[in-house]
Amino acid sequence: MQKLSLPVFTLVLNLLCAELLAQTLTPHAASYTARIKKGISMNGTAIRELKPLGEGKWVYRFDVDSTIADIKESVVFDWQDAHVIPTQYNYELSGFFVRDRHQDVQFDWRKEQALGKHDGKQWQVPLPQNALDRLGYQLQLLMDVAQGRQSMHYQVVHKGHLRDNEFRVIGEERIPSVLGEIDSILVEKVRAPEKKRETLLWFAKDNHSLLLKMLQKEEDGEEYEIVLKEVLPAPTLKNTAQ
Repeated sequence: MQKLSLPVFTLVLNLLCAELLAQTLTPHAASYTARIKKGISMNGTAIRELKPLGEGKWVYRFDVDSTIADIKESVVFDWQDAHVIPTQYNYELSGFFVRDRHQDVQFDWRKEQALGKHDGKQWQVPLPQNALDRLGYQLQLLMDVAQGRQSMHYQVVHKGHLRDNEFRVIGEERIPSVLGEIDSILVEKVRAPEKKRETLLWFAKDNHSLLLKMLQKEEDGEEYEIVLKEVLPAPTLKNTAQ
């Protein structure tokens, strides 16, 4: 049996450790400045947070607070074989210049169906393997990019339908941030060529849990952007009170 030299063994060990780290969830939290340009400009703050709930369950949150509209979005999920397995998704939108919206989705993997309620209407949809919710797929994307994947495809449950979401890595870019100049991995959402809508995400290259920036441009000129403001203390099991 041929033995590996020490430098080669060390390289292999480092690669294996890097892959294992990318497959392991790490609690994290960060605040962002949020900007929405829709007829009038709206500025606010946003928080993304991943924290453990115990017994193998996690919660991923995204909250936006502004003077015009607030968003509270969360998913409770299991982490199995480097994949998000959602069990409950919740979305609430409220504000002065928008219509209030509320959506709940329960994922019943034993019966292979998702049950939801949107604007007072009940619906259900069959669940294919690895189906995701509207927030959980964003965490899955972050983890898949960290594992070095160049293209990703997700089936996302939304309003009683399964929607295909495709992303691809389009390069690396060094961008300014509150942490200084940071090397980032730039990802775009893949859409048909005739679509004018655009979504871009910048992930920190050396920190697989950190989204640096996200920009979405709509066909009507509306823009939505969040930019990293502060890395917050990582939540732990001891401070997970809802």
